[in-house]
Parts: sequence; structure tokens; C-alpha cells
Amino acid sequence: MRNHQQIIDDLVLFAMRELPEQQASEMRRHLEDCDACRRELSEINSDMAVLALSSVGPTPPQRSRERLLTAVKAEPRRVKRFVMHRPWWSFVPSFAAVVLAIFGLLLWRENTGLHRRLDAFPQTSAQQQADLERARLVLEALTSPETSHFALVATKSQPVPEGRASYLEKNGTLVFTAQHLPSLPLEKTYQLWLIPATGSVPMPFGIFKPDAHGDASLVLTKIDREKKVPAKMFAVTVEPEGGSQTPTMPIIMASRWGTAPSS
Repeated sequence: MRNHQQIIDDLVLFAMRELPEQQASEMRRHLEDCDACRRELSEINSDMAVLALSSVGPTPPQRSRERLLTAVKAEPRRVKRFVMHRPWWSFVPSFAAVVLAIFGLLLWRENTGLHRRLDAFPQTSAQQQADLERARLVLEALTSPETSHFALVATKSQPVPEGRASYLEKNGTLVFTAQHLPSLPLEKTYQLWLIPATGSVPMPFGIFKPDAHGDASLVLTKIDREKKVPAKMFAVTVEPEGGSQTPTMPIIMASRWGTAPSS
């Protein structure tokens, strides 16, 4: 039968659940009758809880753990009390410093993200304004009573290519669409021409290529001032890649007349 001092020395191992079952059972029976040991065990448990909150790190190897337990069991009582009886409030400054560091990091990340969003806002706003202005011009060209609409047709292909040009001279906007266009070699492209009502030479108004279904479109806004002239008709020709300054015959499609602007 072990004496009282030996039982006290094993309280740490008992609190850590490292006593063999036979000694643990003996310790539980002793604690039922010994108030001093129960108080001592309560203090040990409190110290271990505080120590667990202040310790962060990887789990040590099993051999190191066994050597530590053996060393703790063999150490005199005074050393064990020196390690375990650290006041709980001594951990408050370290804990507060960790909390402040985490809080500061979160504030820094939020501030950085906000600056990035603010820096990108002017560019995004300018692009949105440009897109809205382009959409307004296109809508006006398609719906204004002052717009001249031209229907372009061909007679020598099946299915017959056809196109439609909506031209609003006052704001320099043109919307052109075409269907059933034959595909072209890589070195060729379609080119749209404006035939001025004044009888002057045809003016190039952009190049385009159809998709796999023969559909194509061409949208121009804010056309150069020298090209903002009354249109008699529009025509389409096949030109070398990059376009030409004068039409290459034959004309693939041409409008027969345009609708006069409404008064």
C-alpha cells in the first residue's frame, strides 16, 4: 500500500489520465476520503486548462511524450508546483495581443479591397457611359422618323442575299445587317459603300465578313464629318482583305431607293 506522499506525487499523472488502471482505481478511492488531495487535484486541473489555452503547436512524438511523463513523475514536488501554478491573468496580455493582431489584419484586408474597388470604379463607369451612348445612337438610328432605310437585294444567287441599312445623317449613325451571304476566301472581304445623293464618288463605309450561316452586321456611330452626307443608296462589293478606296465591280448588293425622311 502506497503512502500519502506517493499518492500526492501521482496526482498530475492521474489528472492527465496516464496512471495504470490499478493505480487510478486506488487514487479514486483515496480521493473519496481525502479533502486535501481533492483540492490539490482541482488546482492541477485548473492549471492544466489555462496551460492548454496558452499552448499552440504540433503534437509531439510518442517517445518524447513518454519521456516527459517519466520526467514529470520523477521531479520533486516543488518543481511541479512552480510550473503549474502560474496565475491565470498572466496570459491576458498575450491573448489580447493575438486578438488585436488578427483584428488589425482583417481591417487591412478590408481597406485594401475597398481601395481596389474605388480605383476600378472610374474605368467601369466610363465604359458603361460609352456603352449607353452607343446603344442610344443605335436605337435612334433605327427608330427616328428622320432615318433613311435602304433594302439591298441580289438577283443572281440562291438563296438571294439581302441586306438592310438604316442611316441617320444628323448624328452619323449607320446600322447594316445582311443575310444569305456566300462565304469568301480568306484574302477577300465584303465592303459597304455609300452612294452620295450629290452624285459624288462612292464612299467606303466599312468591311465585314459573314458568319457560318451567311449573316453579317456592321454598326457605325459618330461617323466622320466628311462622310456625313445625304445618301442616295448603299451598295456592297467584294474587295481584297483590308478593303479598298474605290469599289471593285461587280456590285453584289445595292439598294434601289431610300425612304425620304418624314417631316
